[in-house]
Amino acid sequence: MDKVIVESLDSDFSGIVTAPNGKKVNVFFAYPGDELHVEYVKRRPRQRSLRIQETIRNHDWKLVHCDVFGECGGCTGQHIEYEKQLELKFSPILQGFQKDLGIAITPLPSEQIYAYRSRMDFSVFPGPVIGQRQRGNFRKVVPITTCSIQSSWANQALKDVQSVLNQMPEVIWDRRSEEGGLKYLTIRKAQNTDDGILIFTFTDGYESHTSMDAFRNLCLQSLSQESLLFCYNRPKSEVSASGRPEILRGKSTFTEMVLGESFQIPFDSFFQPNPKGFLPILSFIKERLPASCSSLIDLFCGNGFFSLLYGESFDHVDGYELTESSIAIATKTFEERYPNKSHSFQIANLFMSTELLRAKEDATLILDPPRAGAGKLVCQWIRDFGPESLFYVSCNPYSQKEDIAIFQSEYDFVDGILIDPYPHTPHTESVLFFRRKSR
Repeated sequence: MDKVIVESLDSDFSGIVTAPNGKKVNVFFAYPGDELHVEYVKRRPRQRSLRIQETIRNHDWKLVHCDVFGECGGCTGQHIEYEKQLELKFSPILQGFQKDLGIAITPLPSEQIYAYRSRMDFSVFPGPVIGQRQRGNFRKVVPITTCSIQSSWANQALKDVQSVLNQMPEVIWDRRSEEGGLKYLTIRKAQNTDDGILIFTFTDGYESHTSMDAFRNLCLQSLSQESLLFCYNRPKSEVSASGRPEILRGKSTFTEMVLGESFQIPFDSFFQPNPKGFLPILSFIKERLPASCSSLIDLFCGNGFFSLLYGESFDHVDGYELTESSIAIATKTFEERYPNKSHSFQIANLFMSTELLRAKEDATLILDPPRAGAGKLVCQWIRDFGPESLFYVSCNPYSQKEDIAIFQSEYDFVDGILIDPYPHTPHTESVLFFRRKSR
């Protein structure tokens, strides 16, 4: 057995140690100065890794708010001072943009670093506990009775559901025996309204099992939350809150308010997990929208989030999104909110083709792609046909930087911000504002 010392912290909040073979290794839930007693073991041919046998902490963990921090696969930075967290995850991004693109972005801290998430997905199998997967071990679930980054409403719901499952553990899915059916619990609670929904994800076909009528009745009697929903997907599917829905009580959506606008969010739809923490980006865009501009182009529009927020400023909106249900929601909601404005929300796989995109010089473009980025085709289209004003919103500034390099030759950078909607995790969000150079 060897002893190693944690030397520093990486941008993902992992500690860096030097293994017995001289290589640098990343270890989570450690702090510089901590001593680790480790074994250097062979896991696969030609591959060795560290197995930690004991950790001697030389750093006070009084900052930690969670009883299972260090096991849970969620937060990785609660043991680090918040200012240090910002430095670790912001610095590589800010330096990379400055060095590679000559762009200076303004960093902004979060005002609320706990109880900020409006959605949490918990594993139920292998039961009978509700929790998060253990970091580094997908097969083990770490029991969670209270999560420090979700609301008190959500924590009460977590306890209520655990009480229900304690009474009927037989409904929980067992992968080995293929008995039971319940795989996940998803809790979605709006930040700016009283609305919320509990979503139980089962294996497909379990809705007709003999235990389900009793479980339905138990949930209706024991759970006080207004909206309860069951959904069903493939037994081997690892996706929560997705599949064929069954409304047990209430509705299949919940209502959120953002910048004074109301959004009906379907149970299986993506929506910003921290609306309050995302407000700096929304305000940034709103303050910089052109005073006069006829059209908005909304790429990767989802349920029409940006189109609905800023639709008042434009005569026409074009939205593009891959998911058919999202386009249907965006169209319906936009028509209800802006009945006198023209619009076109279209299903489009922008990673495969940009043929449906309409080039309009006098327009504003907002794009908010997935973590992988907008992709080469979209960025080339922006370079060749992009409009006057461009706002690029991203949940992954690293892929954002690669995208911008493709079209930067045709645009001048104006300004941008980097924010921290997800404290205690390495994740960030950013928005950059560009104006097209003279054609």
